[in-house]
Formats: sequence, C-alpha cells, structure tokens
Amino acid sequence: MKRLVVIIALALSLGLGAYVVSYAIARCTFCRMPDTQEPSSWLQQEFHLSDAQYSQVKKLEVDYHPHCVEMCDKIKQSHLALKNLILANRGMTPEIEAALQKEGAGQAQWRADMLRHFYDVSQAMPPDEGKRYLYMMEAQVFEPTSNALAAPH
Repeated sequence: MKRLVVIIALALSLGLGAYVVSYAIARCTFCRMPDTQEPSSWLQQEFHLSDAQYSQVKKLEVDYHPHCVEMCDKIKQSHLALKNLILANRGMTPEIEAALQKEGAGQAQWRADMLRHFYDVSQAMPPDEGKRYLYMMEAQVFEPTSNALAAPH
C-alpha cells in the first residue's frame, strides 16, 4: 500500500511538473512580435548588420513567426489535454502517460525548429556576429520562456 501511495504521489508530482513547464512554454514569449513595424530592428544594431544582411535576417524572422505561433498553439492544446486528463483521473493512466509523451515530443520539436531558425539567422550575419548571436540565443533553447533578451524576436 505504501508503495502505491509513493507511485501515485510521484505520478502527481510529474504531472504537476509537466503542467508548470508546459504552461510556461505555452506562453511563448519568444513568439510574440513586438508592436513595431520592424520586429528584428534591434538585431541590425546589436550585430552590426549591413542593410543586405538585415534584410535577409528580417525575412527569416517574418517567415518563421507564423510557424512559431503554430507550434505554440499546438503546445497549448497538448497542455490543455494533459491538464484535463490529470484533473479527470485519480491516478496515473495510460492516457496521461501518452499525453505526457505527446507534450514532450511537441516541445522537443518546437525547440529543434527554434534552433534551426537561430542557425539560419546566424548564417545571415558576419561569422563573428553569428557566433555571438548563437551564444545569446542558446538560452532560449534551454529555457524558451526566459526573457534573456530585452527585445524578443
């Protein structure tokens, strides 16, 4: 009986942890576009981009934004499904386990897509600046909801 209580407590803790992480990620602070006409204008100054480089970076940013929003929406839907399963059950179920795995896979895909985007942007910059950009952006891959930069993409 004691073992069952420990397993249930662990399952609930994992579920709550997944809920908290998912909620934070689903807020998608990275995907929000600023209310300016030039969403990536800070990049030009920060990374000393020529007009041609800036145009390329701006295009990459604008092209990536809808995909980022789509991924955030998928994570939110996955998060809601998991939350509903957790609240509807009194213990760990195969459905909850499947929902946890689906949510984890969605977050991993989002991070991979985000990292691919960062590499694309860094390639549009002078080599030293691209390397510095990647160094700044790596925090977003490990902690996507952190506000590591003053101006989000």
